[in-house]
Amino acid sequence: MFKKILVPLDGSRLAEKVLPQVEKISRCCQPEVHLFQVVVTYEIEPGKEKEERARLLREAWQYLEKVAARLRKKKIKAHAVVAYGKDAVQICEYARKNKLHLIAMATHGRSGFSRWALGSVADKVLNCSRVPVLLVRVS
Repeated sequence: MFKKILVPLDGSRLAEKVLPQVEKISRCCQPEVHLFQVVVTYEIEPGKEKEERARLLREAWQYLEKVAARLRKKKIKAHAVVAYGKDAVQICEYARKNKLHLIAMATHGRSGFSRWALGSVADKVLNCSRVPVLLVRVS
């Protein structure tokens, strides 16, 4: 069924709330889990692009490797992938290029004005994804 799963994480505990669902899926399907973090372009201070990008990419990689190690201890095939750019675009592009079968991610479950004003990475992924998306609503 789901042999390759993309799990976008942003470094927050909230985003990691999707992991128990990924673990449940892993029990039956033994998928390859791609832990994915996007270093977004607006986080970098002008004039310090090269050093900042390197630092942010390194920190993202270290974080994802820690999460991957926790999953590997549970006999789940997991590896870290870090990208640079716009979050939803990078998530959908990676899923397409790597022929992934599922994107599993947490969502804040905002509605109304805050959803409109802040935007939602989950909404954007739903709109651009060509594969099923599992959203875990957390608060």
